[in-house]
Amino acid sequence: MTKFISTFFSFLFSASTAILPRWKRLTCKARLYNLLEPFDEITINGKKLKFFIPNRTCVYWVKNGPHSEPATNNWINSLTSTDVFVDIGANIGLYSLMAGVQGVAKVYAIEANPFSFSVLTRNIIINELSDKVVALCMPISEVSSILRFSLSGTHAGSIGNEIVEEKPKSEKISITTASFSLDGLLQVQGIFNITHLKIDVDGIEKGILRGAKNLLSSKTLKYVLVEDVDGHATNKNDLDLFMERYDFVNSIIWGQDGSANKIFMKNTN
Repeated sequence: MTKFISTFFSFLFSASTAILPRWKRLTCKARLYNLLEPFDEITINGKKLKFFIPNRTCVYWVKNGPHSEPATNNWINSLTSTDVFVDIGANIGLYSLMAGVQGVAKVYAIEANPFSFSVLTRNIIINELSDKVVALCMPISEVSSILRFSLSGTHAGSIGNEIVEEKPKSEKISITTASFSLDGLLQVQGIFNITHLKIDVDGIEKGILRGAKNLLSSKTLKYVLVEDVDGHATNKNDLDLFMERYDFVNSIIWGQDGSANKIFMKNTN
C-alpha cells in the first residue's frame, strides 16, 4: 500500500509539472524534496532523540533498532559522564546518539559508508550533539592503507558493505578510500582514555581487533562489544580466546537477547 501511494503521488507530481521548462521542473523537485524531508522523534531509555529518515532502511533502524537488542541498550545505558565511547559501524547513529544523550565525556562515531555517514552527521546536528559526538567517515581495518570499499547500495543505513581485495563484481559499487587500523587512528588523532568500544562491521570485527592491540592492552578500556556471527552459539571460540589474551572475558551482566553480540569485560583480578 505504501509503495502504491508513493508511486501515485510521484506520478501526479510529474504530470503536474510536465509543462514547465526543464530547470523549473528540477527546481520544483528540489523544493518538494526539502519540504518532504522525513524526521521522527523516539524515546529510548527515557531520553528523546530525533532522526532524519530518508528511506525505508532508515525507517527500519529507527523503528526496530531501539528494541531489537536489549542487552546492548542496557550496556549503553550504563555509560557515565567519565566514559569515552568508540562506535565502529555507527550506521545512522542510533547507539552513538544514545551514548551522547546519556552524558558521556565523548563519543567517536565511525562509519565507512558515505551515504549512511551523511545521515549520521545530520542526526548529530539535529540532536545538538556536535560538541559531544565526533563523526569520522572511514573504514577501520587491521592495518592502515588505501583500499577498496564495496557498498551494497547508495542508500543510507545499508548493511553488507565490505573491504574487498579486488574490484567487486559488476553489480556492486565501490570507492577507493583511506583506511586506518584502530591503533593507528587513535595515535594520529591523539585519542586516549577510551573506556567502551563497540564493533559491528559485517564480518571483519576480528581483523579490527588485531589492529587494536595497543587499545586492548590499555588500562582505561573496560568493555568491548563485538558482533560475533560465527561464534555466538558456542560457549567459547577463537574470538573469546583472542580477547582472553588481553584479560577480557565474555559477560552477560546486561542480559542475553539472542543477538550475535558479545560484551567483553576487562578482568581486573
